[in-house]
Amino acid sequence: MRRAVAACLAVWACGAVAEGDRVTLVLANRADYLEAKLEDRVLAPYVAVNRGVRVVQQSTATHQAEYRERLLTSMAAGSPPDVFLLDDNDVPALVNRGVVLDLAPYLARAGVDIGCLDQTVLSVFSRGNAVYALPRGYTPLVVVYNKDLFDRAGIPYPRDDWTWDDFLRAAKRLTRDTDGDGRIDQWGAYFDRRPSIWIPWVWAGGGDVLCVDGRRAGGCLDAPVTIEAIRWYTGWMTRQGIAPRTHNLVKSVGEDFRLFTSGRVAMLTTGHSWVPRLRPYAASGRLRVGFVGIPHRAGVRPVTVIYASGYAVPAIAARRKLSIELAADLTDSLADGARGEAGLELPALTTAAQALVARDTLGWEAAFVRAAAVGRMPWGARIERWREVEAVLPDLLDRITLAGAAPAAAAHELARQLDRALGAIR
Repeated sequence: MRRAVAACLAVWACGAVAEGDRVTLVLANRADYLEAKLEDRVLAPYVAVNRGVRVVQQSTATHQAEYRERLLTSMAAGSPPDVFLLDDNDVPALVNRGVVLDLAPYLARAGVDIGCLDQTVLSVFSRGNAVYALPRGYTPLVVVYNKDLFDRAGIPYPRDDWTWDDFLRAAKRLTRDTDGDGRIDQWGAYFDRRPSIWIPWVWAGGGDVLCVDGRRAGGCLDAPVTIEAIRWYTGWMTRQGIAPRTHNLVKSVGEDFRLFTSGRVAMLTTGHSWVPRLRPYAASGRLRVGFVGIPHRAGVRPVTVIYASGYAVPAIAARRKLSIELAADLTDSLADGARGEAGLELPALTTAAQALVARDTLGWEAAFVRAAAVGRMPWGARIERWREVEAVLPDLLDRITLAGAAPAAAAHELARQLDRALGAIR
């Protein structure tokens, strides 16, 4: 029996398993070794109260795409995990396929008050009155900056209301040849071609890559305001020279972090996942760091993107009540607080986030919370076909920065390509 159960769990199969009077629930997520240990600690109170239940954590520690593939495979086979981590960009597909349970009818009985959750984060997993996952945590994208480099250049630290002009002035002053050999070795900014990183900069310029309904790019990706935002962002490399050129614009693993912590890049777009990585540098005094919201174009309101994950239950859960209770326990104040203290993410529970801010002497968490106040749901949480769009968007920047294409022509060409893919034109 144990051997059969182990084989099933290896592929997230079998679901809830009864062993005598004991029930085993399978929890699937993307945790690496340290994150899995934290989740085990989070699970301890639940297991202590529910002595007839054992929870087996299936942590893949894989890339998001691999985790998603394994999850969808288990669901297609009719043997999903009892509770699973749902990423924002998988919400449309799983909801549209009806394979994830609407938790709303059960939340009161599970002791969950969704009014205590950050409502923007909750909206990622909601459709009307339906709630398809309980938010675990989230991050807005922000700008991280090196305070030491700012101090040496005599530049005041940026504030949340700073503009593109403020950013550009600072980046130019922070781009320097520090050893006098005629080559730049310290840059003001870091250029990132990943759409998940640069789209909020386009939003902050008043543009967007798709139109409001998500069904077409024409008239939005190639709108004058979007083209101007793309021209400004790619101009970091093509005109301003404030960002290092990386080989083929393909970022090696950890390159951005190495450049930042070595003092070679002064400002960079990132999320909350950098907090635990930067804590040792701050604690040892090797680096003084600040976080601030993404700057906006003058006349445009500040904005950023919010990426989130939550715990969901399959629609065919074998033991629905236990699964819902487990999902609720994994997203309560104690669990959210533990993950927040570890620096993995901002807690979705407002009180837990406030407590985290109050305990943080560096001011980092407050900066993330302020940025989240102007956060917007990502496109991946809104439309099912986002992956098709996201896959080709880096080509737009490459055409401009590598091939020298005019931003307007490149945007118009890609908008037509996307409209054909989305069925807007034939």
